[in-house]
Amino acid sequence: MTGLYGIIGHPLAHSLSPLVHNWGFSRFGIDSRYEAWDTPPEGLAAFMDLLRQTPIQGLSVTIPHKTPVMGYADAVTDLGREVGAVNTLYWRGQVLWAENTDVEGFCRPLIEAADIPDTALVLGAGGAARAAVVGLKRLGLTRIGVTGRTPEKAAALAWEFELDSVGWEARAGFLAGLLVNATPMGMSGRYEALSPFPAEALRAGQVVYDLVYNPRVTRFVAEATAAGARIVSGLDMFLYQAIEQFRLWTGRVLPVEELRPLLEKALYGAA
Repeated sequence: MTGLYGIIGHPLAHSLSPLVHNWGFSRFGIDSRYEAWDTPPEGLAAFMDLLRQTPIQGLSVTIPHKTPVMGYADAVTDLGREVGAVNTLYWRGQVLWAENTDVEGFCRPLIEAADIPDTALVLGAGGAARAAVVGLKRLGLTRIGVTGRTPEKAAALAWEFELDSVGWEARAGFLAGLLVNATPMGMSGRYEALSPFPAEALRAGQVVYDLVYNPRVTRFVAEATAAGARIVSGLDMFLYQAIEQFRLWTGRVLPVEELRPLLEKALYGAA
């Protein structure tokens, strides 16, 4: 019987996950398919009931369900509990597990870039910021700051993980070797003209990690490049979290050198 996988979230119109996983099934000759199930918040409970009645073998989870879906799993990994959010459900026997592969997705590009600075400032306080904070702590950075446009939310995240709370207006004064944009600022559409960090405060030698990957070059990335910073692409975070999902479901590892051009072509029309 054909295996069934998919993603839940709302909205899902532009999700790249079906492209990635259906390509992976084809690449390895696995008789499975991956679908997108747009699920508003009020539909989560009903969908999770359906999941247990239908042979759905694995599930990707995105906004706004990454935290509430934890309550519907049989077990949550230590990492999922640490982050306070999950993005992957998978079965082990009759047990439905919830996992967070965003942390692996976040860390892997930094590890590959090497020479990771020992201080970082995370811009944002939502789910992506939580994954970034946990990843940075696991990488052993000595000082991590958190800032956001909603001061109470950023301060709460900083307090929870025992980090430096930095006021939004004071963010340029926090001397970090690594800047992580975990806000939607710069994203294609109504946020595209925005940058989360003042251009005049960027400097050569900094590492700038923009989790926004559409457009390919955000305003933040353009200004950081002009200042002489090193860039880490947010597309790689998406790529590596998906690779880890696929591994949990199938035991197979998607080849990065084949998957990255596929995603770039879908997003940017690149060969």
